[in-house]
Amino acid sequence: MMPRTPISPSVEITELASKRFTTPRLAYDSAVSLDREYRPRLHFTPAKNWMNDPNGLVWHKGEYHLFFQHNPFGTQWGHMSWGHAVSKDLIHWEELPVAIAEGDDGAIFSGSAVSIGDEIVAIYTRHTETNQSQCIARSSDNGRTFVKFETNPVLDENKKDFRDPKVFRYQDHWIMCAVQPWDHQVSFYKSLDLVTWQHLSNFGPAAAINGVWECPDLFPLTLAGSEYWVLLVSLNPGGLYGSGTQYFIGDFDGTTFTAMYSTDEPRWLDYGRDNYAGVTFNNEPNGKRILIGWMANWEFVKEHPQTSWTNAMTIPRELGLTKYANEIVLTQQPMCELTYEIKVPMPTTGIVGLEGFVKVGYNADAKVVFIDQFEASYEVDADELHLKVVVDQSSIELFTGDGIRAITMATFPPLGSSRELVSFSQ
Repeated sequence: MMPRTPISPSVEITELASKRFTTPRLAYDSAVSLDREYRPRLHFTPAKNWMNDPNGLVWHKGEYHLFFQHNPFGTQWGHMSWGHAVSKDLIHWEELPVAIAEGDDGAIFSGSAVSIGDEIVAIYTRHTETNQSQCIARSSDNGRTFVKFETNPVLDENKKDFRDPKVFRYQDHWIMCAVQPWDHQVSFYKSLDLVTWQHLSNFGPAAAINGVWECPDLFPLTLAGSEYWVLLVSLNPGGLYGSGTQYFIGDFDGTTFTAMYSTDEPRWLDYGRDNYAGVTFNNEPNGKRILIGWMANWEFVKEHPQTSWTNAMTIPRELGLTKYANEIVLTQQPMCELTYEIKVPMPTTGIVGLEGFVKVGYNADAKVVFIDQFEASYEVDADELHLKVVVDQSSIELFTGDGIRAITMATFPPLGSSRELVSFSQ
């Protein structure tokens, strides 16, 4: 929603560099400090300028590295480069200078990073108007500076759209998954040295295909002693509310990913509007699978007020598996202190929750959890309703206690609004 202000705004028409949309944006009087009003306290944002997809999530030598799609020159999409921040605890972030900058050879689109001894190796998509190919760059100073491989690209299929490489170690070699966006496929490749790549197989089209596929991730998780593989695929549009992320549970034998359930219908990572392009950390030292997503949506990012930065990341989430509705499903748990926690006897009728600048809770009659108009079906045989809520200056995230459902919403309440929520029932 567009924030309201007591000072009469003028309306400017600004064409975003992505050329995805043209939209009116409010030009506020300088007396109104939008930064103070909306700057998150728990979620990472760059100090200034545009940010979108998380990239190169990796733990290396005591630091969690968050690289991200970044325009160093303005608050709208353009000049794609890799921004960079580091953290010891995934909550307190130190932003560093741009890690890999757009160059004469092209823009630096999304990708991943791996830790090899003293080096971080970034694997990214080089983008030009006519070609997308996969390149690498190496850092020997803990990610502070990178040197591009002199014979880039390392994987080029001579395609205009072929992007978002996620690379991870598998047995004695490397696996890359990258998307064929318009074919709605994830392609898998094998390499011994990150330079020479062999195509293995493709997965898709499957489930949601009403938008381009982007930002894949593939990783194992364990449930009751058995290993399963999870494939994440973001798509834009074609999600519940524009951009969205679906997932598949299945098996990966080193060559092929096989889904274990029907792929006729998508299984959504998040039932809100604002969790896109999420990927997980490589080399996590505690054996956890941790995801961070872009807390925005290409359809609605034009509603972001004119702060000195544009967009934030989600709270880091630990992923797991559980059984729900006769399937194995992906779970998410917030890795931060909760703002609110609801623990009440499971209601059989009516609505319980919290209200204020938003309304969040559980509708027992409809059997859904919700934030405002965003709902997720939730029907469990439990004696207690357990909900976890994380509130920040411009967002709210809801998780069921078991992690089965998550709803994420970026929101910009009227200036001066309290972020406090109070209990209600009806």
